Amino acid sequence: MEALPELSILLVEDDALQGERMVMLLQSLGQRVRVAESGEMALDLFAAAPSDLVLMDVMLPGIDGFETTRRIKSMCGGRWVPVIYMTALGGCANLVEGLHAGGDDYLVKPVEFEILEAKLRSAMRTLGLYRDLERSRDELARTNAALRGANRELECFTYAVAHDLKSPLRAINGYGSLLASSETTRLTEDGRSCLEKILEGTERMDLLIDDLLEYSRVERAPTAFEEIDMGELTSQLIADFSEEIDRNDATVELAPSCSSILADRSGLMHALRNLLGNALKFSAGVAHPYIVIACTSEAGRCHISVCDNGIGFDMHHHDRIFDIFHRLHRDDEYPGTGIGLAIVRKAAERMQGRCWAESSPGQGATFHLEWPMPSAAPNS
Repeated sequence: MEALPELSILLVEDDALQGERMVMLLQSLGQRVRVAESGEMALDLFAAAPSDLVLMDVMLPGIDGFETTRRIKSMCGGRWVPVIYMTALGGCANLVEGLHAGGDDYLVKPVEFEILEAKLRSAMRTLGLYRDLERSRDELARTNAALRGANRELECFTYAVAHDLKSPLRAINGYGSLLASSETTRLTEDGRSCLEKILEGTERMDLLIDDLLEYSRVERAPTAFEEIDMGELTSQLIADFSEEIDRNDATVELAPSCSSILADRSGLMHALRNLLGNALKFSAGVAHPYIVIACTSEAGRCHISVCDNGIGFDMHHHDRIFDIFHRLHRDDEYPGTGIGLAIVRKAAERMQGRCWAESSPGQGATFHLEWPMPSAAPNS
């Protein structure tokens, strides 16, 4: 049979003869052994140098083996250290009490060599699995920490770049507008065309930077849930889009059943502003654009939908439309930056939720946001 791997074992035994016998058995199995003759001594030895495994007598002077086990387990933190009782006590009640105290197995005195070896092999197999799990967990924690750091750096970089691009862009647009107003008569037709393209490009770039800054703000903002009056929030959205709503002769309504919802106000406002803007843009060509915002709170989840009667889209693209910069239409057909729906997804993720869409070409589209309802609203 394969030799046992060497472990550091703490033997807690107040009977000197029993202790000497157990030490001999364990050393014959290739184990390193420290002996404690009381619970207090065991705690001191474990605090000084934690062991891989503990063999615990139940009947001890001072604190008994069960209480000693409780205290040793509390000292282990997230590390698993198996405790195997050695007892002559019989009865189910004692075994149950010991297991509730944190024990993992037991041996009946006098301990037989073959049974001791089998118990150690069983404990070591489980211990090996736990150690592998701990290493994987630690590695995952380090990887996650590195990813969080990289994401923070990327967010700061995105914000800084987008913010710093604003200044030279304003200069380009300002000088271009000045040139267009004062020098247009001296320019050739090709020159005026080039100047128009420059000004159009600066406008598109300005919009792209604004959207990048909004995406960065959604990512960086803290999440705080509160009860939100949907009537008030919808009224604010309608006011923000009033010019576009009037121009398209559109109707925007809040479903009668939607009164309030528990959400992060900033994230929800970012998401709905982009969804409403999207709905208005892609329903502008229909005779009577009609958009409905609905919400429910049930079964521990909050849900909001924005439904329009616009051009819709092929569901073949449903899993990609929330990717940043992904667009289904050319800019000359429906202008945009391809960031709006990515902001929606980011806002949903910040609330530990998800987003999706349902549509058919020519049949409008419905966009959904869903997130778990927090047990209590911090600000409510």
